[in-house]
Amino acid sequence: MTEARGTASVDASMDEPAVAEPTQAEIDEWAARERQRREAWLTGPSAEEREAYALRLRQRRLADTFDEGEAMLADSVRRGMRFGREGQLAAEGAVALMYRFSRRTFAELVRAGREWEEETSLPTRRRRVSMDDEGS
Repeated sequence: MTEARGTASVDASMDEPAVAEPTQAEIDEWAARERQRREAWLTGPSAEEREAYALRLRQRRLADTFDEGEAMLADSVRRGMRFGREGQLAAEGAVALMYRFSRRTFAELVRAGREWEEETSLPTRRRRVSMDDEGS
Protein backbone atom coordinates (compact mmCIF):
# COMPACT_ATOMS: atom_id res chain seq x y z
CA MET A 1 0.00 0.00 0.00
CA THR A 2 2.81 2.35 0.82
CA GLU A 3 4.48 1.46 -2.45
CA ALA A 4 1.43 2.60 -4.41
CA ARG A 5 1.48 5.93 -2.68
CA GLY A 6 5.18 6.31 -3.24
CA THR A 7 4.86 5.70 -6.95
CA ALA A 8 1.90 8.06 -7.22
CA SER A 9 3.89 10.95 -5.78
CA VAL A 10 6.80 10.21 -8.10
CA ASP A 11 4.43 10.16 -11.09
CA ALA A 12 2.86 13.48 -10.00
CA SER A 13 6.24 15.14 -9.69
CA MET A 14 7.17 13.98 -13.19
CA ASP A 15 3.99 15.53 -14.64
CA GLU A 16 4.83 18.99 -13.22
CA PRO A 17 7.13 21.05 -15.37
CA ALA A 18 10.44 21.83 -13.78
CA VAL A 19 10.78 25.42 -12.64
CA ALA A 20 13.66 26.89 -14.54
CA GLU A 21 16.00 29.42 -13.05
CA PRO A 22 15.86 32.86 -14.72
CA THR A 23 18.45 33.40 -17.37
CA GLN A 24 21.09 36.09 -17.12
CA ALA A 25 19.28 38.10 -19.83
CA GLU A 26 16.05 38.06 -17.79
CA ILE A 27 17.92 39.15 -14.67
CA ASP A 28 19.61 42.00 -16.57
CA GLU A 29 16.27 43.09 -18.05
CA TRP A 30 14.63 43.10 -14.59
CA ALA A 31 17.56 45.06 -13.12
CA ALA A 32 17.29 47.67 -15.90
CA ARG A 33 13.52 48.05 -15.30
CA GLU A 34 14.06 48.36 -11.56
CA ARG A 35 16.82 50.93 -12.08
CA GLN A 36 14.52 53.03 -14.33
CA ARG A 37 11.67 52.80 -11.80
CA ARG A 38 13.90 53.97 -8.96
CA GLU A 39 15.34 56.84 -11.03
CA ALA A 40 11.81 57.94 -11.94
CA TRP A 41 10.89 57.86 -8.26
CA LEU A 42 13.92 59.98 -7.37
CA THR A 43 13.17 62.61 -10.02
CA GLY A 44 9.66 63.02 -8.66
CA PRO A 45 6.36 63.52 -10.41
CA SER A 46 6.03 65.24 -13.75
CA ALA A 47 4.20 68.56 -14.14
CA GLU A 48 1.03 66.78 -15.34
CA GLU A 49 1.15 64.40 -12.38
CA ARG A 50 1.58 67.34 -9.98
CA GLU A 51 -1.43 69.13 -11.51
CA ALA A 52 -3.54 65.99 -11.34
CA TYR A 53 -2.55 65.45 -7.71
CA ALA A 54 -3.29 69.08 -6.80
CA LEU A 55 -6.69 68.80 -8.46
CA ARG A 56 -7.51 65.57 -6.59
CA LEU A 57 -6.35 67.15 -3.34
CA ARG A 58 -8.52 70.25 -3.89
CA GLN A 59 -11.53 68.10 -4.75
CA ARG A 60 -10.98 65.92 -1.68
CA ARG A 61 -10.70 68.98 0.60
CA LEU A 62 -13.80 70.50 -0.96
CA ALA A 63 -15.69 67.23 -0.47
CA ASP A 64 -14.48 67.00 3.14
CA THR A 65 -15.57 70.59 3.77
CA PHE A 66 -18.93 69.90 2.19
CA ASP A 67 -19.30 66.75 4.30
CA GLU A 68 -18.44 68.73 7.44
CA GLY A 69 -21.02 71.33 6.46
CA GLU A 70 -23.64 68.63 5.94
CA ALA A 71 -22.75 67.07 9.29
CA MET A 72 -22.99 70.46 11.02
CA LEU A 73 -26.32 71.12 9.32
CA ALA A 74 -27.68 67.71 10.31
CA ASP A 75 -26.48 68.25 13.87
CA SER A 76 -28.13 71.68 13.99
CA VAL A 77 -31.40 70.24 12.70
CA ARG A 78 -31.26 67.41 15.24
CA ARG A 79 -30.48 69.87 18.05
CA GLY A 80 -33.26 72.21 16.91
CA MET A 81 -35.77 69.37 16.86
CA ARG A 82 -34.73 68.31 20.36
CA PHE A 83 -34.85 71.86 21.76
CA GLY A 84 -38.21 72.47 20.08
CA ARG A 85 -39.63 69.31 21.62
CA GLU A 86 -38.18 70.15 25.04
CA GLY A 87 -39.58 73.68 24.78
CA GLN A 88 -43.01 72.28 23.90
CA LEU A 89 -42.86 69.90 26.88
CA ALA A 90 -41.76 72.72 29.20
CA ALA A 91 -44.63 74.95 28.04
CA GLU A 92 -47.17 72.15 28.41
CA GLY A 93 -45.81 71.33 31.86
CA ALA A 94 -46.00 74.97 32.92
CA VAL A 95 -49.62 75.22 31.77
CA ALA A 96 -50.51 71.98 33.55
CA LEU A 97 -48.85 73.15 36.77
CA MET A 98 -50.60 76.52 36.61
CA TYR A 99 -53.95 74.85 35.97
CA ARG A 100 -53.52 72.42 38.86
CA PHE A 101 -52.09 75.09 41.12
CA SER A 102 -54.82 77.59 40.28
CA ARG A 103 -57.66 75.09 40.93
CA ARG A 104 -56.07 73.88 44.15
CA THR A 105 -55.21 77.38 45.27
CA PHE A 106 -58.66 78.69 44.37
CA ALA A 107 -60.31 75.93 46.41
CA GLU A 108 -57.97 76.60 49.32
CA LEU A 109 -58.63 80.34 49.12
CA VAL A 110 -62.41 79.78 49.17
CA ARG A 111 -62.11 77.44 52.16
CA ALA A 112 -59.83 79.93 53.96
CA GLY A 113 -62.30 82.74 53.24
CA ARG A 114 -65.20 80.78 54.71
CA GLU A 115 -63.14 79.96 57.80
CA TRP A 116 -62.21 83.63 58.17
CA GLU A 117 -65.82 84.68 57.92
CA GLU A 118 -66.84 82.16 60.55
CA GLU A 119 -64.07 83.22 62.93
CA THR A 120 -64.34 86.98 62.56
CA SER A 121 -67.93 87.70 61.80
CA LEU A 122 -69.94 89.16 64.66
CA PRO A 123 -72.66 87.03 65.98
CA THR A 124 -76.00 88.10 64.67
CA ARG A 125 -77.95 90.22 67.13
CA ARG A 126 -81.07 88.76 68.30
CA ARG A 127 -83.82 91.17 68.71
CA ARG A 128 -86.27 90.60 71.39
CA VAL A 129 -89.73 90.47 70.23
CA SER A 130 -92.31 90.97 72.91
CA MET A 131 -95.13 88.67 73.16
CA ASP A 132 -97.59 91.34 74.08
CA ASP A 133 -98.33 94.29 72.22
CA GLU A 134 -97.03 96.69 74.79
CA GLY A 135 -96.66 99.46 72.42
CA SER A 136 -100.06 99.19 70.94
